[in-house]
Amino acid sequence: MKDFRFNLQTAAYFGRNCIEKNTELFKTYGSKAVVFTGPHLGGRLSEGRHQSVIDVENALKKEGIPYLLVDEVEIDPPVETCARTAKQVRPFGADLLIGVGGGSSLDTAKAVGVLLDSPEDADPYEVLYRKVTPYENIKTQCKLNVICVPTTAGTASELSPYAVMTRADIHTKLAIFPWVYCVAAFLDPRYVETAPDMILHTGVFDALAHGVESYLHNNHNRMNRLFAEFGFSLFKDFKDGMASGNLSEEDYDKIMLHSAVQGMAFSSTNSSTTLPHGMGYPLSHIKHVNHGLSCAVFLGEYIRGFKDQSLVKPIVEQCGFANSDEFADYCNDFINRHIDIQVTEAELQQWTDDFMATGRMPSNPEQLTRDELYQLYKISLARYIK
Repeated sequence: MKDFRFNLQTAAYFGRNCIEKNTELFKTYGSKAVVFTGPHLGGRLSEGRHQSVIDVENALKKEGIPYLLVDEVEIDPPVETCARTAKQVRPFGADLLIGVGGGSSLDTAKAVGVLLDSPEDADPYEVLYRKVTPYENIKTQCKLNVICVPTTAGTASELSPYAVMTRADIHTKLAIFPWVYCVAAFLDPRYVETAPDMILHTGVFDALAHGVESYLHNNHNRMNRLFAEFGFSLFKDFKDGMASGNLSEEDYDKIMLHSAVQGMAFSSTNSSTTLPHGMGYPLSHIKHVNHGLSCAVFLGEYIRGFKDQSLVKPIVEQCGFANSDEFADYCNDFINRHIDIQVTEAELQQWTDDFMATGRMPSNPEQLTRDELYQLYKISLARYIK
């Protein structure tokens, strides 16, 4: 049996109204809080605050914890924005940071926490991308306590130590090097029940990609495959309801749990993501396609294109499909619903070269040549090439 590392440090509370049932937890982690969320959830660009924000505010008020609401989180948060936010909230002197929303809000809370640990005049790139040894990252690199409340069911940032930022210096997205583990996460399926279809779907495919890629990663092990297989069984139960738009309350519970367990599959052990995630970054960074859908663009063709189909057969069958063609067609159905972009031949060539330089290929069980990777880009994006 392979050696592996297993590391989970977050207390996860799962269930409907789980914040209301556990408000006392907040005061065990801090006396002053900053709540990070986006303008839609915070109510500035919508008719009212999202239930998740209301629940967090009610909990803080009930426990007598002063708080500051920052409802300006950007999608795919840039390093520069997080640096400005850290400067803005530093005088408040919070000892508890709470991210409420999708991955962008959760990752902002983590990155701001790391920045607040550093001198105010420090270069944010040097702080967030300093060299960190694997053994340092076994424990969280943020001294402030971070609580995460996801309203999408995909990124699993609340259970993983990663926070992905947009880097203006190299024009891409990249996880910060210091890992940040949340002290607690609240997984309430009610928050995804009201999500628009596109937000729901992009989350599900992000989570599915976490499971598929970590299952196939060359560092896969018994533990991460255990989580991934449980996630595949949950996906099998709700996939048809998601395709038809006829989801039950139990389906939403499973969607939220699917996100969590697939997050553990790719982040709690020394397995991780492989090709679809890395290939999708240009779509989200350059074409502004939501991250999960960017993964979905390549996920189906990635599975269909395996030369040795025995490697992917367990995944396909556990997800409830007869073969990899059915799996790929399912992915492509959702891609067609939500994505309308144009790509050029020059972009395909550049993205292929950029990916080959990332060092991700050795993690994949089948090594692709540059031309084979280019063909995967081309097949996956054929409908958008102009």
